[in-house]
Amino acid sequence: MPRPISLQVYVSPELAQQVRAAAEADGLAVSEWLRSQLKKALAGAPAGATDRGLLDKLYRQSLFAFVGLDALLSGHPDHTLRERAHTAWKARCKEAGMAAAPTKGGAK
Repeated sequence: MPRPISLQVYVSPELAQQVRAAAEADGLAVSEWLRSQLKKALAGAPAGATDRGLLDKLYRQSLFAFVGLDALLSGHPDHTLRERAHTAWKARCKEAGMAAAPTKGGAK
């Protein structure tokens, strides 16, 4: 196995602190954590929950699907279908361990 090559980067003290905390939370050395993040980024994997662009895109797509589905359910001849879908959704959220509505804070 070839010897690893060292790369050097300068970051702000705040970013260094965040990287160290993230590595510690994952139980990894900083170099191992950074290596895993670089591999993910270069493989085209999403950067994670901190990637605001990805979150915005997912939010817009989810909102479009929600509005379209709600419109279809509202116009359906079976007027109980919309309420049944909401009930089923709440049950699925509960099964997944998620609240069906935000518990604190609000929508943006």
